[in-house]
Amino acid sequence: MDTKSSDVEKKEESSKEMEPMETSTGVGTSLLGKRKLEKTHDQEEDSVEEEEVDVDEEELDGDEEEEEEGSDWEKDSFDGREYHPSDDSEYSDEDLQERARYYNRVVIETKGFFESSGKVPFYTWSGIVAVSDRDLEKKMYGGPTGREFIGNMACECVEKHNRRNNKNVKFEHLLRANFDPGAKTKYYITFAARESDSPDAPLVEYQAKVVWSAGITHPIFCRPAPPPIQG
Repeated sequence: MDTKSSDVEKKEESSKEMEPMETSTGVGTSLLGKRKLEKTHDQEEDSVEEEEVDVDEEELDGDEEEEEEGSDWEKDSFDGREYHPSDDSEYSDEDLQERARYYNRVVIETKGFFESSGKVPFYTWSGIVAVSDRDLEKKMYGGPTGREFIGNMACECVEKHNRRNNKNVKFEHLLRANFDPGAKTKYYITFAARESDSPDAPLVEYQAKVVWSAGITHPIFCRPAPPPIQG
């Protein structure tokens, strides 16, 4: 038996089983944090330096002692950040320049909860990306769908929000989600909720941010979505 041929077949089978999910920006990425990059020669020369947001260790520390006074629950690492065009890199391609500038601005202005649009760059090598509709409906390694996985994390945020603030918010359904893959993957989840048990209560748009690491969900905050930014 040809052992080399057998090894190649095993590797091919393994790669198919662990095929990462695709994001709406064209980058193959797993919702669990594994990033797969596929660059062409031209893309390597013109790759966009995206707005990178570091995972705050303080955000995770707050969940470990969630009932302790002074915890970091509801701390947003975007607070106080402003967009400055002078921080943008310069690109020879005018269209790419405009897309990169739009992306960098909207990420900061929405604090990671931006809506997917054709204005963002076609390819992003780092930073926050939108979860595609395909990924939401696709099962994750034989388990829940992406929609169920993200919805469950949002529910954990809602439960903590209710417990800490004596509220009665009810998760209804997922609207959209963005994520920043890595060892500590951050999720920016937008969902519809009701603020009482009444089925007649109006639907309210809410936001939840979580960090998913080593199979554990760390809720960061849950809050009503702010009014959309005009312009």
